[in-house]
Amino acid sequence: MPYFNAFTDLLAHCDAQQCSIAQAALTMEAAETGQTEAAIKQRMDDLLTQMATTIQSGLATSEPSPSGLSGGDAQRMMAYLDNGNNVLNPLGTRLLAYGVATLEENNRMKPIVACPTAGGSGSVPAVLIALEDEQHVPRQKTIDGLLAAGCIGAITSQRMHLSGASAGCQAEVGVASGMAAGAMVQAMGGTPQQVLNAAAISMQNLMGLICDPVAGLVEVPCVLRNGLGAMQAVGAATMAMASITSFIPLDDVVDAMAQVGKLMPPQLKETAEGGLATTPTANAFTDAFFKPTP
Repeated sequence: MPYFNAFTDLLAHCDAQQCSIAQAALTMEAAETGQTEAAIKQRMDDLLTQMATTIQSGLATSEPSPSGLSGGDAQRMMAYLDNGNNVLNPLGTRLLAYGVATLEENNRMKPIVACPTAGGSGSVPAVLIALEDEQHVPRQKTIDGLLAAGCIGAITSQRMHLSGASAGCQAEVGVASGMAAGAMVQAMGGTPQQVLNAAAISMQNLMGLICDPVAGLVEVPCVLRNGLGAMQAVGAATMAMASITSFIPLDDVVDAMAQVGKLMPPQLKETAEGGLATTPTANAFTDAFFKPTP
């Protein structure tokens, strides 16, 4: 939020006002936009409804993307839910399926909620909608979670650019996973410090993640990374709620990510000139995909 340039300022505000990060975000958004808190909450509810709609439409089809690089994996993941060899609990399986479903819909050019970007749009919806569907967390709690996620994203965006072209995939899926981790802690009733610890734990673990899309398309490895980003978010949130703290505070984590982004060579920042994008398999697909039609 524009009134918080640092997470330390946000935490100090919450301590002084004895409020949650969700309430702080709500108060600051109302002050900035002139909207009522009720109107802002309704907007959050609308966004959650769109997230759920995107997930359900993604799960309902195996239609491939225009490139053919993605499509159908979300259905495969949900079909595996009750497989006798599935060692994940239902929540974990849904997280993977929901994150993938969102990115598959993005690649089909269907409506999604960018959070914080289109390429990183799967993790926050996966966590919040899976909590509703599997854990029966009330909508009001997930609204609070989305408010907290937005606050984390807003402050982070003041300290680093949120694009793969600027700072690698750590700035998209990495930040999204941190937002999702904080959202879960908020939705589950955690303290402001636990919310920030969850975000810090998740973001630092994805620090340095490069952006290497095959053929320059936001599909491989982007789709699967969003599902796994949601899984990591829940792991980080669980650590934070178990009273595990991040030795490096979130402000420092974000600043370190920004520094790492600047140190990354251009070949690793959405140019498709490094990483998975230059493997023999990726090169063969790229050559065929862009081959001129006779």
